[in-house]
Amino acid sequence: MWNWTIKRPKRFPSLIPANLKFLVLREGRSGLRQFEISGRVAAWCLIALLILIPVLFYIGSHLLLETAHAHRVAKLRKDNLALQRLVEEFEDRIEVLQHEVETLSDMDKDLRAHADLPDIPEEIRQVGIGGSMVEVKTDMDYLLPSKDISLASLTERLDAIARGARLEQLSYEGIRDSLKNDLAKLRKTPSIRPVTRGEYTSGFGLRRHPYNRSYEFHKGQDISLRSGTPVHATADGKIIAARWDSNLGLYVKIDHGYGFHTIYGHLRRIVIDEGQRVKRGEKIGESGNTGRSTAPHLHYEVRLYNQHQNPTNFF
Repeated sequence: MWNWTIKRPKRFPSLIPANLKFLVLREGRSGLRQFEISGRVAAWCLIALLILIPVLFYIGSHLLLETAHAHRVAKLRKDNLALQRLVEEFEDRIEVLQHEVETLSDMDKDLRAHADLPDIPEEIRQVGIGGSMVEVKTDMDYLLPSKDISLASLTERLDAIARGARLEQLSYEGIRDSLKNDLAKLRKTPSIRPVTRGEYTSGFGLRRHPYNRSYEFHKGQDISLRSGTPVHATADGKIIAARWDSNLGLYVKIDHGYGFHTIYGHLRRIVIDEGQRVKRGEKIGESGNTGRSTAPHLHYEVRLYNQHQNPTNFF
């Protein structure tokens, strides 16, 4: 009887490799050495390597991104701090500019009074330099140093300053044009002090007269100073009186035109003559204690169309 043995072919080849042998050639007496690793161990090592490489790559890339993010955050914090400091500087500069515009506005009012021009109505000034400010928040406001500050408010304040500066520019241009067209009136308008020193004592208005102690309306400004102090004309004009008066003593009266007259009383000496023309700042006499006077001083009056004015408004 015949015994037949049939071997079935394997449907799938084995995934486990055969044993691996490594030959290491070393110099010296040891010569050639051989290492052998089983196929199963080699397979597991390969699987572990395939798993470990992506894991290491993921960890490495994650650390790299974390480092880059940390550097980015540090830079953003530094830039934000610089932005906060810059905004604070802008706040300070805006406050200074607002104060300067307000100062210009006050000077403008004073110049308009001297140039005999009507003042700018207050409602127009408010539109020009201020007005209501609508608070609008933006996506960038969280970067600012305070919740009370917004980019919209900073922009609105800068716009208000720009409008105010433009308004003052237009106003000064109007004053300049008016003065250019009426320089003669400016030269003949009392606008300086009659003396360069002295103490302002009895002012314009109701007072007790120092000579007879009775109450009366004082029509000028008294300036206490040493006898012999130079007295100057406060504007261009013509001397219409240079004489003695029982009340004013030696006095000078100047007709400046445009309705203006000035009077300088209680003088010790007069150095000009009636009918003479004088310029602003020209010496007309020296202070003294003549007439109804209790001490050396200058009595100074300003009249406009024969109406007494407060002289301090023309200094």
